[in-house]
Amino acid sequence: MSTTTAPRTATAGLVGGALWALLPIASNAADVNDVEFGTLPFVAVMATYWAFAVLGPALIVAGLVALRRSLGTDAGRVGALGLVLAMVGTAAMSLGVGIEAASISLGGGEVPLGHAMLLIGFLVSIVGGIVVGIVLARRRREGLYRAAGLLLAFALPLGIGLGFLGSSLDPDNDAWFWAAISVPTGIAWVLLGTALRSVRRAPTAEFATAS
Repeated sequence: MSTTTAPRTATAGLVGGALWALLPIASNAADVNDVEFGTLPFVAVMATYWAFAVLGPALIVAGLVALRRSLGTDAGRVGALGLVLAMVGTAAMSLGVGIEAASISLGGGEVPLGHAMLLIGFLVSIVGGIVVGIVLARRRREGLYRAAGLLLAFALPLGIGLGFLGSSLDPDNDAWFWAAISVPTGIAWVLLGTALRSVRRAPTAEFATAS
């Protein structure tokens, strides 16, 4: 991977993580059931869905590519498998939500296939994320990597905790469903993207100093 491509994919992962982590807030503020189809508010709401729920995880996939190159042989076979599972699962989530968003954008309703892809993709990405998180926590000493690794490794119980909290506070609010799925992984990728960008900037800075 070139030195220019690496920071871009790392930045993509960071931005994707931020969008994914903020999805519950965005979905709470922009409810498609509260607007009329074809109006400007409807367009704004759908643009929000596309940005936070579809683009967000797609950018995380790009970040996973940067992480795979950064880990190299340190990932090992198990870590490499975890990265692949995380990529496939996260891409499936993006595609699943994209299918539903496309249907709603055109005046249709929810699509069972899209919903199934979202849920299956989430389960696959969680398994991959747990493996990747353990690899990061064990093989990276930098604070950001280790913190992100722990978040990924414990994303499932953290998400379940958020879901239970939401069902207690506001059981009719779908934002808590998205919080359970997206917040732990999203925050982890804000940390990972930042760490990957700082590592890739270091050689450039050293070269400039030497010159």
